[in-house]
Amino acid sequence: MTVAAGNQSRGEIAPGTRDDDAASATLASVELEVAQLLRRAERTHASGEPTGARRTGLDRSGYLLLHALGTHGPQHINALAARLGLDASTVTRQVVALEKAGRVRRTRDPDDGRAVVVEPTEGGLLQLTEHRSARADLYSDVLRDWSRLDRALLAELLARLNEGLDDYRRRRDTD
Repeated sequence: MTVAAGNQSRGEIAPGTRDDDAASATLASVELEVAQLLRRAERTHASGEPTGARRTGLDRSGYLLLHALGTHGPQHINALAARLGLDASTVTRQVVALEKAGRVRRTRDPDDGRAVVVEPTEGGLLQLTEHRSARADLYSDVLRDWSRLDRALLAELLARLNEGLDDYRRRRDTD
């Protein structure tokens, strides 16, 4: 199937039609491709390919937490949890591990002494930069034969997929 085939929103597809069959086939393909993407990403990481995790010792959860702190600045645990779509206890465990590794520090909020603010250390930001560079090298190699347009389209569609997954989780959590 080409991208143009079945290029309609869900509301425009009549159930039981050929278009409905095309939409179902597309969703089945998306499901399979995402499953394979996740498996291949894990296999690449586990095989020691230059994803940066082995070189920097930074796992995915640590990377994402440091990225949020590096991008958005110091935050409370609950704000980090909301930003990452996790519960506060999970984020607290991740913060403790990063703190033991010297990548973040926790301090009391000067405005509310009961609250804790998490901020990246200089070493944590350096490891984040090294990790991102290694990941960029990996994807530069993987996508070396792709045009700039294809790379940009992939980035846009992955962002939309992530937004859709976040929206789904929020809808499910409020029901």
